[in-house]
Amino acid sequence: MRRLLPMLFPLMLGACGQAATPVTPASLLRGYVRGLDLSEARGAELAGVQFRDRDGAVKPAAQIAADHHFDWVRIRLMIDSGGDDGKNYGLLQDLPYVKAAVKDAKDRGLKVLLDLHYSHWWADPGNQWTPARWKSLNTADLRAAVHDYTADVITQLRAAGAAPDMVQVGNEINGGMLWEPGRIVQGDMTAFASLVNAGVQGVRDAGGPTPPPVMIHIAKIGNAAETTAWYRAFRKAGGQFDVIGLSYYPMWHGDFQNVSGTVRALRAEYPQTPVLLAETAYYWDTNEVGYSGAQVPYPQTPAGQLAYLRDLNATIRAAGGQGIFYWGAAWSQSPRWLTSSWTDDDASRRSLFDDTATATPAIDGLN
Repeated sequence: MRRLLPMLFPLMLGACGQAATPVTPASLLRGYVRGLDLSEARGAELAGVQFRDRDGAVKPAAQIAADHHFDWVRIRLMIDSGGDDGKNYGLLQDLPYVKAAVKDAKDRGLKVLLDLHYSHWWADPGNQWTPARWKSLNTADLRAAVHDYTADVITQLRAAGAAPDMVQVGNEINGGMLWEPGRIVQGDMTAFASLVNAGVQGVRDAGGPTPPPVMIHIAKIGNAAETTAWYRAFRKAGGQFDVIGLSYYPMWHGDFQNVSGTVRALRAEYPQTPVLLAETAYYWDTNEVGYSGAQVPYPQTPAGQLAYLRDLNATIRAAGGQGIFYWGAAWSQSPRWLTSSWTDDDASRRSLFDDTATATPAIDGLN
């Protein structure tokens, strides 16, 4: 696992996670980002789902995205795909899967945000579990493993003609990543930042002469002060980032005033750093988990989903944000490709394709 580790690497990370000056300028991320997460699309299509454009024409989901003026897609990568119980839980995204999905998107003229989960399970504020292959490692060896794994992924993708245009090191890492060594404990980000920096350096070591920008993504957007304090503490611990990524879902993160205030506060503190919504979604059909009132502030209808996305887009632009990725866009006809023990399939109620796999009106919500 250490063969890609340069002699300079331990000096750059250090025991306290101190980082070198980033070599990737944020200016590489140009223009307003219109993106959607197509992590499930390839698996759905291989299982027989036929995605349809608004006029009913059957097309690949990535082509529908391109035809409706999206310019980015987001695709996650799992350390090991699937759950421990033999069910896939939609976590189909091993490296061969991602190579094919990224190359297909880029062949259609789309840019790609690669979302590195460093997990065999969903990575979110409540789940950041170290995969089995790394559980026995101490923190120093785990840093080396993260670096080498990341560099190898980027190297393989570049060799396959599927180089990502931006990379997330971790997903919704509010409380750290790769628990337990990388858990943030009583505000101490030392070990966590050193693990993140290992991934960042892996991207930069393998990314060629112009490595892609690195996004650090959290889901703390409901409180501007807490969100800015998180990034301030992360940077103080030596943490590196080129782009700030945030999750915003109205059922969990408050109203548009919350998201606007958070983006504005981050832009004021980091004026040279792009701020994007790495995730958002809203319902085209009634949710399955009982959200009501202010949690679902627009009608749960195709028209309501479109209005939500248009209004959110205007809010993010006005606050100085640089774009939006729509999460779970291709989560349609999931019985064909999803095996799990979940009793509901709420994500299918907020995809950008309905139960016939036809694009909802919100496919034009970022235009």
